[in-house]
Amino acid sequence: MIRKKTNLILLILLVCQLLLIAFLYLPSGEKGQPVVELVPGLTADTVIELSITDATGKTLSLKKENDGNWLVDDGSPDLFPADPGLVQHIINNLTSLQSQRLVTRTRSSHIRLQVDDKVFAKKIVLTAKDGKTQTLFLGSASGPQTIHVRPQSTDEVYLARGISTWNLDTHKESWWQKVYMQVDRNRLQEVSLKNSHGSFTLRKDGGKWQVSGDESRPAPDPAALDSFLQKLTHIAINSYLGRQYQGKPLDTAVLTLITDSQTVTVNIGPAASGEDTDHVIKSSASPFFATAGSFQIDPLTGMKKEDLYKKGEEKKQQ
Repeated sequence: MIRKKTNLILLILLVCQLLLIAFLYLPSGEKGQPVVELVPGLTADTVIELSITDATGKTLSLKKENDGNWLVDDGSPDLFPADPGLVQHIINNLTSLQSQRLVTRTRSSHIRLQVDDKVFAKKIVLTAKDGKTQTLFLGSASGPQTIHVRPQSTDEVYLARGISTWNLDTHKESWWQKVYMQVDRNRLQEVSLKNSHGSFTLRKDGGKWQVSGDESRPAPDPAALDSFLQKLTHIAINSYLGRQYQGKPLDTAVLTLITDSQTVTVNIGPAASGEDTDHVIKSSASPFFATAGSFQIDPLTGMKKEDLYKKGEEKKQQ
């Protein structure tokens, strides 16, 4: 009987101890705290600028133009295009941040949690159309996709999910729009390519493609034609160079695409020496010179008209 009473007392003490630990150490959100909006009164569609400052003091801004396009501003003379999908995804996450987990109201804890006005992992400033701004300090991580966050307007620090500091980079390359030239293939009417192997023009007539001047020959091989059109209607880049370029002439190849509404010309320069090197290119649809990988550009600089036909077809014509 005495042993049973002792075991019961020990069990009660253990339960009390566990409850005490939970009360003292579990974040406030586990105790039924209300949901707190960390960016109140600001929606993603009203944000026109996102400024990011890292722990070293380096700042990068993403700015929305009147036409809806985003630009990357890192203090350089040229503001290069930003990836709109990436920017919008980050802004959606930031403006929807909320938490039920209050960590502290004590200012002395800010430095330790890296959410101090001067000691932080990332400082985020969101600017709305009306000019109003909201600032967040993003601090140390508490787990996967969970970090300490403090709105500048308060000493309260929260744990928030859905955002991390690593995808808020201050390197401009991380935000660039890598799709440099893209043409709707369904609207394409004519393609011309000139390179060291000569030149040829493809025209679409009645829904079928034919090489200009070769109307007496069979139509181009469907697989070869599909591969060629796929390469030339979508060009991604590795970097932007700026509005001016003083290097070698961009005459290694010239690609011209004509749709029912526009004409786009892409001038391609030679690749640098070595393997896996880039070509300098310039599209008439962009104000910027850029570099693109040889794996994308070499099929254009090395393309021959005969590559559009099945092997052996050339001999049959002779």
